Amino acid sequence: LGLGARCIDRARSIRRLEPRTMHLEKALDALNLRRVKVDEKTGACEVSFRWTPRSLSLVGMFWGGVQLAWGFALVHYIFYGLFASIFIYAHGRHDWRVLAACVAAIALYLPSFLDGSEFKLGRPWDALRTHPIWALSQAYFPARLIRTTPPLDPEKKYVFGWHPHGILILSRIHVYGGVWEALFPGVDVRVLGASPMFKVPGCREICLWMGAVDAGRKTAERVLRAGKSMAVYPGGSVEIFDTDPNSRETRCHLTRRKGFVRLAIAHGASLVPVFVFGEKRCYRRPNVPSKIRHWLLRTLKIPLIVFWGRWFTWYPIASPQTVVFGAPIDAPALDAGTEPTETQVDELHARYTAAVVDLYEKHKADAEYGPEETLKIV
Repeated sequence: LGLGARCIDRARSIRRLEPRTMHLEKALDALNLRRVKVDEKTGACEVSFRWTPRSLSLVGMFWGGVQLAWGFALVHYIFYGLFASIFIYAHGRHDWRVLAACVAAIALYLPSFLDGSEFKLGRPWDALRTHPIWALSQAYFPARLIRTTPPLDPEKKYVFGWHPHGILILSRIHVYGGVWEALFPGVDVRVLGASPMFKVPGCREICLWMGAVDAGRKTAERVLRAGKSMAVYPGGSVEIFDTDPNSRETRCHLTRRKGFVRLAIAHGASLVPVFVFGEKRCYRRPNVPSKIRHWLLRTLKIPLIVFWGRWFTWYPIASPQTVVFGAPIDAPALDAGTEPTETQVDELHARYTAAVVDLYEKHKADAEYGPEETLKIV
């Protein structure tokens, strides 16, 4: 565990903690929610979370309440703009002072809303992203993350492909709180997010603070040219509709998704397959007619899906989640001034797809998937 402890120390050292934050970190550490195991022979690393008898004490129950409030507010972040609009309408029309204050706040906010950060390198807030409070949410499911290789070379660039997309991409939560820095020290990453997410006030800020940028090709190229790595969800929004908690088949849309492979070759980045087990069980949903779903996705770029978690809200149902990071797959070297050929793209894509399937088959039993569970690449 020596190497794992050093990884965690490095993760914590990236932020300068004020005394109150240090007290909060000590209080959370006392719950003993996180464990790190490192295989000294292979260099593989596992970070896991679980509530312990000590965390079930009165103090632990208090932090459980904090987690509920924190998690409930966080998972509904897409509605922050709506809540603000309702408040302005409800109070501003009766009190000019409230209306004036709201107008002033909007005027102050507009420059930030229109600054185009999502098309650059984002606006990450590392102090929040690496804050220890994320351990409460990670222990709620609980989460387990496995790096199957020795630490990656931080001098290289990587494109992490996450599968499957899931409904709300809850698996992203599991790399916060310094976990990413523990698994991949020195690897600076940006997450490609759907463009509409940056058009919604409140939702936009959460995405930017957590290291997300627009998923457009130009933005992805800017990230890689800056020497940073990136995380992508090749299945995209269409994969949301295939997230079925009652199905024994996991579907990954990958056959025709080759843009991220082409980018990796063009910028000399290695591909890292990532598979998420268990997230599909966090929500319940009915089936919306496919014609309606496809029309909305094609016309408005909005995935219409009705779903619910606990208490018929978006607060997820607790379901163990396992995130497995596979071995990096090196892209073929290109001569200066040349573009990837179709043959190069197809060959690397085939290797990557095989690695995703292999990752699933090797780890599904350990991730509590029964033998009846299957993976289908579409």
